[in-house]
Amino acid sequence: MDLHYLEIFYEVAKAKSFTKAASELYINQSAVSIQVKKFEEILNTKLFDRSSKKIKLTYTGEALYKMAEEIFDKVKRAEKEISKIIDLDRARLSIGASPVIAEPLLPRLMKGFSKAHEEIEYDLQVSEKENLLRMLKEGDLDVLIIDEERINNPNLEVLTIERVPYVLVSKKEYTNIQEIAKDPLITRKYVPNNNQAISILEEKYRITFEEKIPVFGNLSVIKGMINEEIANAILPYYAVYKEIQNGEYKTVYKITEIKDAYQVVITKDKKGLIQIIKFLNFIQDYRLQY
Repeated sequence: MDLHYLEIFYEVAKAKSFTKAASELYINQSAVSIQVKKFEEILNTKLFDRSSKKIKLTYTGEALYKMAEEIFDKVKRAEKEISKIIDLDRARLSIGASPVIAEPLLPRLMKGFSKAHEEIEYDLQVSEKENLLRMLKEGDLDVLIIDEERINNPNLEVLTIERVPYVLVSKKEYTNIQEIAKDPLITRKYVPNNNQAISILEEKYRITFEEKIPVFGNLSVIKGMINEEIANAILPYYAVYKEIQNGEYKTVYKITEIKDAYQVVITKDKKGLIQIIKFLNFIQDYRLQY
């Protein structure tokens, strides 16, 4: 069914006049009559009873008019909603985050962003970096927030947001750095900055952490072990700032010689979208307090 024909039929039926419908549609009356007749031929049915001088709908015409009324009411509502969205710059973002970023940083970050930009809706995907990068390239995600990664792809733009120090954290109180070396320390074998931070402490204070526990799980596992006082850990400040601020973790030592950042990754073809521009502007101004 051609919506052009349906619209002409609807205007004639609503106005109960070919002349008024022609005026409303800005076409001449003969064109309206021809189009309605063509529509009847397409549908193979009469829509108007032409036996009387007054415009009168047939039974089929009445049924079609009610359906057309619903259709064009929805069209009007859709037009109004689209106008509102355009006027308010409403949009949606699909954001992906790696686990080490998502758990400590994302809730507060998105709370601030939503407050600053109520017009932008969003959905979140937490996954490993390899999966997130694949989804970004395939167009399933608009923005990635990940812990620092070397990305060499001409189609991707990487923004380093904030560099923060590594911190040695614990649930316990210690009188000196030598004392903490006697307790187990969580290590992250495949994170070069973590290994370097441990080496800096050991060399600077001529200590050796007597028991090292390699953990290959996500951040929640590491924090769970700290909470149960199984071991201490050296982590980037953004990963534990919430617990430090709440007094749950003690900062035994701040390793300023080495810092870690988190990054925002987008595809270059989307960098001009207003919602992405707003998000990038917000996150580049967002800073942790330490």
